[in-house]
Amino acid sequence: MTDKSNQIDQYLSIAKTLNDAESAVELIQKVIESPSVHSFSDFLELAFFQTLKNDPTYSKYYHLLELFAYGTYSDYKTKQHQYPELNTASITKLRHLSIISIAGKNRTISYKYLCEQLHIGNVRELEDLIIEAFYANIIRGKLDQMKNQLEVEFAIGRDVTDEQVDDILSVLDSWCKNCDIALKTIEVQISQANSFKQKQIDKKANIDLEVLNLKKSIMIQNQDSDSLNNVPKESKKSLKTKGPRVSSGGKVSSSGAK
Repeated sequence: MTDKSNQIDQYLSIAKTLNDAESAVELIQKVIESPSVHSFSDFLELAFFQTLKNDPTYSKYYHLLELFAYGTYSDYKTKQHQYPELNTASITKLRHLSIISIAGKNRTISYKYLCEQLHIGNVRELEDLIIEAFYANIIRGKLDQMKNQLEVEFAIGRDVTDEQVDDILSVLDSWCKNCDIALKTIEVQISQANSFKQKQIDKKANIDLEVLNLKKSIMIQNQDSDSLNNVPKESKKSLKTKGPRVSSGGKVSSSGAK
């Protein structure tokens, strides 16, 4: 990534010093063919490059730079008359950029669709192109030859137009709103869960209190029972109702007679 950034910075430094169209065209050709450069919007924003846009002779090269910044190989084939002729290296580069754009929308891409979009006639050529992109580290994934599809794990980003920025902002705004809705739903669920938890805690506390009171009641009953069991036999007898007693003289007297 650092090497690529350095390469772009070097080209940008050169571009800022240009003051003739021929040199600008030569630099554009180098930039679009460079295997290290996949971002072109910085060049399009340069004042001198902007002058090429309305130049009848060199406007094609400015549009070519726009194509590599935002377009695809299908765009090139559709409006080929608007651009200068591409050499083999430039075609390969544009096809790689097209794969990146497609991968940004679909993580599983059929060989058939790729062949249609890249105007490639056979699977072997397509797979070779994808493998080159793997080695360039602009996409990562695997080729599923059983299902005839590319499974994308990673793809680098491309330049975006002002319209695409608005679309991205709209998507992000929608995502943020959905996050707010989800957050509120989670907060309600947390509140309900905390309320249920508190009810369970209160219920357990009531049960623990009832159990404690029951234990105290049982302890009191056991203490009363133990107190009765510890009374002496004589005391138990004295608690009984005392009956009449016969004296030695044959007289009957109460137990309390003197």
